Amino acid sequence: MKDRILEYLNTFARGQNNELTKELKESLHLDDATFQQYAQEAQAAILHKYDQFSISTIDAFFQKVIRSFTREAGLVGDYRLEVETDAVLEEVIDNLMDELGNNKELTDWVVEFAKENLENERPWDVRSNLIEFASEIFREEFKEIEDEVINTTSSRKYFHDLRKTLLKERDYFLDAAEALAKRALSIIEEEGWPEADIKYGKGSGLFGFLQKYAFDKTVKGKPEASDRVRDFMIAANWPSPKAKNSKRIIEVAGQKLVPIIKELIQLRKDHFKKSLSADVVLQNLYVFGLVADISRKLREYKDENNLMLLADAPKFLNGVIQDSDTPFIYEKVGSFYKNYLIDEFQDTSSMQWKNFLPLLTNSLDQGYTSLVVGDVKQAIYRWRGGDLKLLQDEIEKNIGTDRIAINELTSNFRSSSSVVEFNNTVFEQAAAIISITTGHSISTQAYRDVRQKASRDEQGFKD
Repeated sequence: MKDRILEYLNTFARGQNNELTKELKESLHLDDATFQQYAQEAQAAILHKYDQFSISTIDAFFQKVIRSFTREAGLVGDYRLEVETDAVLEEVIDNLMDELGNNKELTDWVVEFAKENLENERPWDVRSNLIEFASEIFREEFKEIEDEVINTTSSRKYFHDLRKTLLKERDYFLDAAEALAKRALSIIEEEGWPEADIKYGKGSGLFGFLQKYAFDKTVKGKPEASDRVRDFMIAANWPSPKAKNSKRIIEVAGQKLVPIIKELIQLRKDHFKKSLSADVVLQNLYVFGLVADISRKLREYKDENNLMLLADAPKFLNGVIQDSDTPFIYEKVGSFYKNYLIDEFQDTSSMQWKNFLPLLTNSLDQGYTSLVVGDVKQAIYRWRGGDLKLLQDEIEKNIGTDRIAINELTSNFRSSSSVVEFNNTVFEQAAAIISITTGHSISTQAYRDVRQKASRDEQGFKD
């Protein structure tokens, strides 16, 4: 990348033309002589201070920072940096598999994992699936809670107590609902009322409602009361117009059945969500267990091999900085680099931004300028943990409105005019429709700069 930049600068400095010359002159509003002069000055500045001309990935930059203070951080100076996580995961999973048979909980979780794979027609090879599954622990969302997960699950009693608590929460709702519904059905059966004697008859939904609560053993099988079922919260609504024993139906309903219906509806309102959540967690508890054990084994492996993964760097730095305005970890870097340019910023994660913020703030405080380049629309793909909110809101909030200048690039230099016109029309309208449908303005904010100008002469094809 350095070679490419110097090659372009040398071309500009010599007054020669290439594919970028015309575009840059027009964008910067410079004549030929001034453009050449600026290029010569930039070239001279870089060559005279070449040691300060640094280009690297964010991960490589963080590693350089970490290595500069290994002693202060308590790291052994010759610690090994591992870029490829797959090889490490294979060894970690091998170590985990060695515990099968001796660790009952782990064995049960792996068996459940294998069952799910078979049920979903995935390959039966548990080891390869576990390696693929384990890659989730390198996601930034998990890194933020990794320590808490490992510390919380360090006691093997934790999962026993958690399962017990979840079962209690789930079964309380199921048992109470079953008892109430069966009591209501029993009263109706004892009275000998045919369905025709009940308002709406078979279409009332009442009998189906009670039967699901009485006999369906699943939490999700407990439906919310329909409007017709709610009508039966009033005793006078129970008998049908043709019922010969309306008085008796109203009497029994008022004394016994209406309180049951009300209690069932209230029971679902108070406990359904918690019971369903507990049920879902119970069904996927093995996933939590596997994640915890894989994380534990990975930490053991890194400690034994004096190893740091490239994926650990942002979290490590974040822990050292801890919202400090002037973290000592950046003292050397902050005095060395004056200006920063972060490209493809939409792929920058929240944790990486927190780590960069002290450096950028320090640079601005000294009167230097920095630049971030990115497209907020591309952040929706969450590549490498990219966060849409950073470009859209957070930079301005963290740096300050008075210290930021936003320059939106409106020209499309790649696509033909037909494609540009199509994109302008479709995505403007799509963003507006999504905003109206969801009630949130995030789509219109993200796509506010979607309209572009075509810069190529080719018209493209229209159908």
